[in-house]
Amino acid sequence: MTTTISQGHNHRTGNGFPIGALPIPGGVMFTTCIPFRNSLELFIYNKDHDIIDRINMKSHETSTGVYSCIVEGDWEDGYGYSYEADGIKVSDPFMMNTPAVRRFPSGDEPFISSVYTYDFDWEEDKLPHHQYKDIISYQLHVRGFTAHSSSKVKNRGKFSGIVEKIGHMKELGVNQIVLMPCYEFEESIRQKSPVSMDNIDYRTDHSKEKNEKINFWGFANGCYFMPKAAFSTKDPVNEFKEMVKQLHIAGIEVIMRFYFPDMVNPAFIPHILGFWAREYHIDGFFLMGADIPMEMIAADIYLRDRKIYGVFFDKDSITRRKYGCNRNMAYVNADFMNCCRKYLKSDENMLQEFLYRQRLNPPDVHVTNYMTDYCSFTLNDLVSYDYKHNEANNEDNSDGENFNYSWNCGAEGVSRKKSIQSLRMKQIRNALVFLLLAQGTPMLLAGDEFLNTQGGNNNPYCQDNETGWVVWKDNNQSRQIFEYTKMLIKLRMSHPILHPEREFRIMDYAACGFPDLSYHSDMAWNARFDNHLRHVGVMICGKYARLTHTREDDFFYIAYNMHWENHTFALPKLEKGYEWAVKTVTCDENAARIIRQSLAQSADSVTVPDRTIAILTSVECKDNEIREEKRKV
Repeated sequence: MTTTISQGHNHRTGNGFPIGALPIPGGVMFTTCIPFRNSLELFIYNKDHDIIDRINMKSHETSTGVYSCIVEGDWEDGYGYSYEADGIKVSDPFMMNTPAVRRFPSGDEPFISSVYTYDFDWEEDKLPHHQYKDIISYQLHVRGFTAHSSSKVKNRGKFSGIVEKIGHMKELGVNQIVLMPCYEFEESIRQKSPVSMDNIDYRTDHSKEKNEKINFWGFANGCYFMPKAAFSTKDPVNEFKEMVKQLHIAGIEVIMRFYFPDMVNPAFIPHILGFWAREYHIDGFFLMGADIPMEMIAADIYLRDRKIYGVFFDKDSITRRKYGCNRNMAYVNADFMNCCRKYLKSDENMLQEFLYRQRLNPPDVHVTNYMTDYCSFTLNDLVSYDYKHNEANNEDNSDGENFNYSWNCGAEGVSRKKSIQSLRMKQIRNALVFLLLAQGTPMLLAGDEFLNTQGGNNNPYCQDNETGWVVWKDNNQSRQIFEYTKMLIKLRMSHPILHPEREFRIMDYAACGFPDLSYHSDMAWNARFDNHLRHVGVMICGKYARLTHTREDDFFYIAYNMHWENHTFALPKLEKGYEWAVKTVTCDENAARIIRQSLAQSADSVTVPDRTIAILTSVECKDNEIREEKRKV
């Protein structure tokens, strides 16, 4: 049945797929799923937001609860639409665009949605498709990453602000970013005392302007098909696509975090992810929620080339299925973080678990490691606070994780004592070594590379201000940590043996005279793991990887000493013509002399100061170099 409407257009029943409001030849097809309603009407608005037509969607039902209507004719710029269900105006749950609305709709004030457009030029955009072993991941919040004036970007807190920071990421060595929720989500937090939402512009630091808590992180119900309008300057769809395109040009993957509360139908989740993969060229997804259909996602043929991160899923049930294992699935959980934090602050009986976490690299499902997360202390705060300080969240400091496994190094918060500052710098370097030399995929928290702090707040979910933002420090200490982080990333990426494809077997399966991984203590090849010990030597054999077709990789010996006393480590003998040399240390230069002097005095051992890591590598013996020079003469 065809009906004439007020603008002279006609409308007819559509085919019911795809869901959303999409231009088609000769008009626009509106398809939505709003079940269990007695009435459902489509409202169409002109550019002045005047209602110019209303259509009974119940007469265009294509399957139970799914309604599809084609409105024929041209769709003018500025036109919008919404729905009314049982007399209540509602936003389209499948909306894909909106005309620059800056806040999430309340129940009585829905979004006026726009039709999704396909006018973006991707210019043959290609996904980087990095292997997990080659990834250096970097987690950030779109607004918080550049909202502070110290970011020195033109479009602070926007998708385009991230583009302006691509140079920083490239210099650091990052090739993947993980975006906290950046689809359209509700920012207001419902409280006992109702707060007016009138005239709130989410492009400003409104949390300071009104006594209201803001859902800064975005873990709430959302409009899952649309980039967040407040993170754009004008056009969220094309600005998000431009961000992705520029990151891909730089060789950086884009991973999106999605949070799905119980109210979201799991059957829609693969459809949502497929939309972002297809329309926005997203490289992968970090999925959060209690009812994530991981088996459906693993089986989805349109997602098999996209990375899928999850806190937990039953990998065995997935791998046993007849469709096989999705090789792009990865665990991201707190086990690595908690273990390494305990070892960092010298807890007892942590040595064996620490070594297990360092080598964990299973073949079927990948592992992503992190030392800090959005819901924890930053790396700077991890070594500066014993206790959380979330008072600004107005929850009597009862929110946030109580078990942070942190140590303030002798003073709570900021300290001017040189000894405390020096110890904190050393502990930060230690933590970076833990992360960047572990065999899983490392994920950094944005700002840790230059000592960003949240003032001890480990749960700034409502802090849309300097506490929750990244403050781009530029001082002597921040530059030291940035350079050290950059050096470790370069070291990892330039040596295949430091990021192997498979987990070490701790055996000589190549019959080369050395196992791929071995442990040592005060005696070579005779490691001790007593519960009171906090130091161990780890040797990684470079013969199990190649730098080039003709050259094997180097040997590495990592001396971990998290004890508060110096320890001497026995060094295994290398093959003839090679000796150990210091590559880098986590202590300051004065303490580093102890390491270098001990190695100069004896080739069989090295003394490492308290709470210090020394990384040694194999080099050709100097005597060999001298003999070679004489032979040439």
